[in-house]
Amino acid sequence: MTLDQLCARRVAVWGTGTEGLAMARLLAGHGVIPVMLDDEGAAAADRVAPVLGAGTVVHPPAEVDWGAVDVVVRSPGVARSRPELTGAEASGVLVTTAMAVWLEDVRDAPVLAVTGTKGKSTTATLAAAILRHQGLDVALVGNIGTPVTDSYDRPVPDAYVVEVSSYQAVDVTVTPRVCVLTSLAPDHLDWHGGEEAYYRDKLRLVTAGPPGELAVNAASPEALARTAGHPHRTLFGPTGRVVAGPDGTVTVDGAPVADARRLRVPGAHNVVNLCGAVAGATLLLGEPPRPGAVDAAVDAYDGLPSRCRTVGTRDGVEFVDDALASNPFATTASLGAFPGRELTVIVGGADRGTDPTDLLAALGDRRPSPRAVVLDGATDGAARALRSPGSPVESVGAADLRSAVAAAVAVTPAGGVVLFSPAAPTPAGGGGYAARSREFASAAGLGETGGEPGPS
Repeated sequence: MTLDQLCARRVAVWGTGTEGLAMARLLAGHGVIPVMLDDEGAAAADRVAPVLGAGTVVHPPAEVDWGAVDVVVRSPGVARSRPELTGAEASGVLVTTAMAVWLEDVRDAPVLAVTGTKGKSTTATLAAAILRHQGLDVALVGNIGTPVTDSYDRPVPDAYVVEVSSYQAVDVTVTPRVCVLTSLAPDHLDWHGGEEAYYRDKLRLVTAGPPGELAVNAASPEALARTAGHPHRTLFGPTGRVVAGPDGTVTVDGAPVADARRLRVPGAHNVVNLCGAVAGATLLLGEPPRPGAVDAAVDAYDGLPSRCRTVGTRDGVEFVDDALASNPFATTASLGAFPGRELTVIVGGADRGTDPTDLLAALGDRRPSPRAVVLDGATDGAARALRSPGSPVESVGAADLRSAVAAAVAVTPAGGVVLFSPAAPTPAGGGGYAARSREFASAAGLGETGGEPGPS
């Protein structure tokens, strides 16, 4: 369904966060006042008022007359399994998302879509930068922060780079011209209803069709296995068309295009993310990007907030914020970013049902052996295992993040690293990962966003 088709229907928008309000604003600009739905009542009405006017009624989803609605545009945070959505569909209502509508509208445009369990934002940001240094006007949109709806009222760029989450992918109806799959590992299992459902929903971006070009991380066994039959698959990373060699040289078809040693963000996973960005740009351009364009993009990139990013140093200890590591897979990758250094990791969050086995093995195998600080009240599998008598590493508990930082500082020698990488999502009422990032930096004595730059 395109925007024009949507505007000819009776529309409800479910959700009053960033994406829901952006969709309401877009519809209102086209003369359509949607029915607004949200669970939060008065707080939701306050958010809607600046967009649709004071006095706009926000309805509880359970009380909607679905017979008066043709289409409901679901915000990403609204679980697809909500019984109200099931009831809506049973009444003949179409369920869609802003991402699905936008992808229909740009189906013939140069679109590079990035999805995966982790690495999406870094890969998308680098890909957009490479294309810009190639001389293209590029719009970077989607899950990375700028709603796709904002692009409707702006000049059409030469290319779009869009980050797509699993929440956004589940309802898409068309596959973009180029997709990059950064990784696959269990995540958001509570939202999707299990591991198989998560993989199905995540890969909907690729399987909706018709099949476009697909770049897949060769270091991700799950991604390799689940895309094995794709007719236009290109591999990147340790093997494939775009490869990072042992000396850090990134090549396309054997020709050098970048030196990954210039990356200022740590970890082998970020080298693979760079390869994914190069692969995506190559497929979109139809040829490898110029080496100078890739180097310029790399030199300007100093990481993204909350993603294994050094926020500063104090008394010789480096503080690294990895608050967006919301599953064991992400934390395992970040453990490898500081080889040979003393490391204390702060973990703990809400239980999402993911298996911590690989993370526990990585902690047990690492040398020098790391220490762990586990947040009290954390219910995730990694936190439970690290609190148990069979923990693979020495661990202590902490009442909150501030006291966890103090406990980590007390056992981390100068030259070491305190890594906040929770391996689980922020618990309800915790303010989200960005709030935890600010709290971590503040507890480290580095302000809310970090202080003196540290080594990275």
